[in-house]
Amino acid sequence: MKFTKLSLIAALAVTSAVAGESTIGGDAKLFYSTTDAGVADLFNKNGAIGNAAVSLDYSREIASGITLNAGLTGVSTLGLENELVMGTWVNQNGLEDRAWIDTANITAQVANTTLVVGRQMLDTPFFTSETWNIAPNTFDAAVAVNQDIPDTTLVAAWVGRGNGDADLTVNAKNLGGGFTQFTGAKKPAYAFAAINKSIKDVTAQAWYYNIPTVATAYWLQADAGLAEGVTLGLQYAGAELKSASDDSNAYAVKLGYNLSGMDVFAAYSKRNDEGAIDISNIATGHNGTSQSALYTEAWWNYGIVGSNDAAAISVGGAYDLGTVKLALQHTNVDTGANNNDLAETALTLDTKVGPLDATLALINASADDDARDGNTVQVYLTAPFSL
Repeated sequence: MKFTKLSLIAALAVTSAVAGESTIGGDAKLFYSTTDAGVADLFNKNGAIGNAAVSLDYSREIASGITLNAGLTGVSTLGLENELVMGTWVNQNGLEDRAWIDTANITAQVANTTLVVGRQMLDTPFFTSETWNIAPNTFDAAVAVNQDIPDTTLVAAWVGRGNGDADLTVNAKNLGGGFTQFTGAKKPAYAFAAINKSIKDVTAQAWYYNIPTVATAYWLQADAGLAEGVTLGLQYAGAELKSASDDSNAYAVKLGYNLSGMDVFAAYSKRNDEGAIDISNIATGHNGTSQSALYTEAWWNYGIVGSNDAAAISVGGAYDLGTVKLALQHTNVDTGANNNDLAETALTLDTKVGPLDATLALINASADDDARDGNTVQVYLTAPFSL
C-alpha cells in the first residue's frame, strides 16, 4: 500500500478532461521487487518479480458537458523472466505480453449532477481501484454524483464487473482485460453514499453496498480537524453474507499531526471474530489478499488488518525535504488464535531522477506466514508523458 491517504471524498474518482480540448497522455512504468521470504534470497530471480507497463489515456469533450474518456494499458516482462525475475506484478498469460482497455466511459455534467457510464476507476471503501499494482484494476459501472444539497455529496452506483480478481492466464484475451462479475457472486453490485461537510472542519460519510442474493456491507467514517495541524479520524464498517447470520465488523481510530512538511499519525483498529467477509476491498483477490481502507493498513503486506479477530496498530511519518520525500511506517497486527500475525516496517524514499518519478522501498516483515516473513526491496520508476 502506497503511503498516501485514501481519497474517499473523491467518491468514485473518474478520469477528468479539459473542456473543449482533446488530451492524450499517460505513463511508462518499470517495477521491480525482490524478497528473501520463504526459501528465496534477495536479488535472486527466485524471489523477484518485475514488469514494464505503458498506459495511454485519451479525453475529449464531444458536446457541451459531455466528455469521452478512453484508456489502454499494456504490460510486458521485457524478457526479464528466468534471468532477473520469476514472476510478474500482473497475473499474465505465461509471462506473455498483454494489453487491455482499462478505461472507456462517457462523463456528463447535468446541472449539479455528474454521470459517468462505462469502464472507470472507483475510489470507495469496499469497491476500489488499488494503485499498488503496476496496472490498477478498473470497473464497468454507472455512477451518479449529485451536489444539489448544500455541503452534501450524494453518490449512487451500479457496478457490473471488474478485473481486480482477473487471472489473465484464463479469463482474458488481448484488449479483454479479464473483466468478470465479483468473486463467486455472478451478480452486479449497488453502492450508495452520502458525504457531508456541514460542520466546520468535519467530513462525515456513510456508504451502503448490496450484491443481490449475496452480501451487504456498510462503511461509516468521520474525519475532523481538532486544532491547527491536528486531525482525528473514526471508522466503523461491517459486511454480511445473506446466507449467514454472522456479521463481520471493525472499527478504527486515527490521530494525525501536520507541521511544516512533516506528517505523523498513529492508528488502531479491531475486527470482530465472526463473519465470513473481511473488512477490505471486495473487488480484488480473496480474503487475506485485498487491501483494506482501515487507517491501520500495512504499506506492503496488506490483507491482514481487516481479517478475523485482527487487532492492529500503525504509526508512521513522512517528511518532505523538497527534492526527496521520506516516509516510515510500522504496522503490528495480532490475529489471536488465527495465527496470522504480522509486524511490518517500511521505509520509502520518493524523488525525481531526470524525467522519472522514482521510489525506493525497504520493507522488513516478521510474520507467521512464511511467504511474508523476511526483507523486501522494491524500485518503482514512472515516466509520465503527454502528446
